[in-house]
Amino acid sequence: MMTSYTLPQLTYADEMWIRRAIDEDMRRLAEISAAWDAYYGVNQETLRPAKNEPRSASSTDNVALNFAQFIVDTSVFFLFGEDLQYDLDINTGPSERTPDEAWLDGMWAANRKMVFLQKLAMNGGVTGHAFVKIKPPKPGQVYPRLINLSTEYVHVITEPDDIDEVRRYIVQYAAIDPVNGDRLVLRQIIERNDNGRWQVRDQESRNDGPMRTVQEGLWPWEWAPIVDCQNLPAANEYYGRSDIQEHAVKLSRSINFVMSNLQRIIKFHGHPKTWGQGFKHDELKIGVDETIVLPQNATLQNLEMLSDLSSSIELYARLKEALHQITQTPEVAAGKLESAGNLSGVALKILYGPLLAKTAVKRTLYGPLIQEIHRRTLDMAGRRSDQETQIHWPDALPGDALAERQTALIDKQLGVSDDTLLQQFGYDPDAEREKRQQNVTDMADAMLGAFDRGEDEGDEQQE
Repeated sequence: MMTSYTLPQLTYADEMWIRRAIDEDMRRLAEISAAWDAYYGVNQETLRPAKNEPRSASSTDNVALNFAQFIVDTSVFFLFGEDLQYDLDINTGPSERTPDEAWLDGMWAANRKMVFLQKLAMNGGVTGHAFVKIKPPKPGQVYPRLINLSTEYVHVITEPDDIDEVRRYIVQYAAIDPVNGDRLVLRQIIERNDNGRWQVRDQESRNDGPMRTVQEGLWPWEWAPIVDCQNLPAANEYYGRSDIQEHAVKLSRSINFVMSNLQRIIKFHGHPKTWGQGFKHDELKIGVDETIVLPQNATLQNLEMLSDLSSSIELYARLKEALHQITQTPEVAAGKLESAGNLSGVALKILYGPLLAKTAVKRTLYGPLIQEIHRRTLDMAGRRSDQETQIHWPDALPGDALAERQTALIDKQLGVSDDTLLQQFGYDPDAEREKRQQNVTDMADAMLGAFDRGEDEGDEQQE
């Protein structure tokens, strides 16, 4: 039974704080909506159709270069493009898994680890923040469910004096009841109570009616069912920064505007208008196989383009260069450098420097989120949750196998152990020793077998 209470009278300061919070949240939601539109290429027409021209894709000159999607997807690939490796016990080899590590492997397999992480990074790259909800396993299931929450559906309230201390998560979204078609607004409030535990309250509204509580209870664990992180750090803000902030979206639209104008100019002058004077329109036939005969003192010409396109092309190049700079996504990431394969590792790191720096920052944010997911899911399963996850991030740059092996030979000459060198290349030293020993044993057995067969043949020939 719920306890009724009367809301306290709000002061002027309270009202101003609430209004500011609402304004900031509306601004955040508007930015998120614009970022998703940019990512999916929505509303990218920068030119209006020409006069008396129908508004259709075939008749407009709009060029839509989706740089936003390229920037986000490139960042996702550099962060989670390869399988993420981890362990809880650094003393075990890659081929040895502790029971807790094996359980985490199963949990990630049930949640499609890399697909989940890539979607997580995509949400973060577009919206600036990533939220994960942990749901206990249903009856008959072993592993908890990990859910990528849409950032725009989550509102976070922190302590007034500590922006990193969450007081309340509010998850709200609209839906349609599949049974009767009612319009639903579903809300879940996850709030820390006075005892430091988390209270979960599920509410709903039907057909624009009042919000009512349908379920309420105490979350069984000391941690919240939501874990989150910033995509890129934002000072003095709870929510992080997007890969495609407002200024990047505007710059991308400017690029499309320039290219669309170039398209229109080229289209117009690709089919130039012919003009003439000194004759009637029916006195002249113009065609591919027609011989033109002009009356005396008549003139016939085509309208020519007097402007130079080079300045527009240069503007496009400058704008695109600026976009790559402010988003820390160098053009080389799009495969524009044909000679990249001939460059040294140092040269590639210089070229990819801004993107590598951004990726390194993201690892410091997404890494603790993954560690916290491990801690909470292990605790939910009744396993040891005090084990710190060691994440083995792959090299973001494509490796030069020959150069790496040459470096390994030099390291060996300097005294680096075989075990260390094998680990650098992703091999398990113990497993490799067992394989080598087995190969030696197999070779010895083969030689003894051949020797025995040779003796038998020799004895038969003597007889």
